[in-house]
Amino acid sequence: MDMPMSFYFSSRATILFEGWSVQDVVGVVFSVVGIVCIAALMEGLTRFVWWLGKRRQEGLLDVRNGGRLQTSPHKQGLMYHLAQSLLHVLQVVLAYCLMLVVMTYNGWLAIAVFLGAGLGYFVFSADMGVRVETVDILPNAKQV
Repeated sequence: MDMPMSFYFSSRATILFEGWSVQDVVGVVFSVVGIVCIAALMEGLTRFVWWLGKRRQEGLLDVRNGGRLQTSPHKQGLMYHLAQSLLHVLQVVLAYCLMLVVMTYNGWLAIAVFLGAGLGYFVFSADMGVRVETVDILPNAKQV
């Protein structure tokens, strides 16, 4: 079977393995919906790994001794690292699967990956925006 070298739009495609083969428009529509969900969940997983790492950093810092910051490096460090490692493997597997979906060169499936990634970023990264705070470093200076 020849592999296409440019994008095409068709209702016939084999997606990732022989068992996931579509032959009609209904199959493509269901596959597109599934791929959008997988790509969106990939973004959610990325956000979760980021949150887990942030939580780990916050958990490793204890405020004691008159407000001075001390680190406690063994506080659940191994469990966080193990969880992050397993989630990283899952991220890599999903990312390669999504890459292979795009590499089918079926335009509908590629668009599904891109839309899912955008949708997932929109949904799961809404509160990750950069917050800019201003600090008045010269409180007694005259305003010009």
